[in-house]
Amino acid sequence: MLKIDFGSGYNPKKGFKTCDITFSPYLDYVYDKEKNIILDLNKNSVDEFYCKNVLHHTNIKKVVKCLYSYLKPNGTLIIIEPQEKYYEQNRCLDIFWYRYIYPRYEITIPPIKRINYIEICSKYFKIEKHFKKDVYDIYILKKNV
Repeated sequence: MLKIDFGSGYNPKKGFKTCDITFSPYLDYVYDKEKNIILDLNKNSVDEFYCKNVLHHTNIKKVVKCLYSYLKPNGTLIIIEPQEKYYEQNRCLDIFWYRYIYPRYEITIPPIKRINYIEICSKYFKIEKHFKKDVYDIYILKKNV
């Protein structure tokens, strides 16, 4: 079973492989955002993608389409993003962190307004579950086949 923590950096969820945008030796996979592909990964080969606090840093439409292409039929996409009422706080922390504390200019600063994840994902996925926990919205989605 192949499970990938997409956007995990150096700290993946336990039991998951790593995937991020940098070419670091500790990564299992690299996402090429220009080509919208995951290097050295076969299409339809992933059972689960886990994306915690990462999609708001991406071109979400593009990334969701990419993840869809790598998921097996009935594969799972888990999206964990700040709830709308916490979005601006999270955005400010991202700006402060990725521009001043730990400068990583390859990481995109989130848009001013929160994206509607379900609207974007509904083209490729069906919603299995949506719930709130702490400051996050958690979406568990299944690949449409």
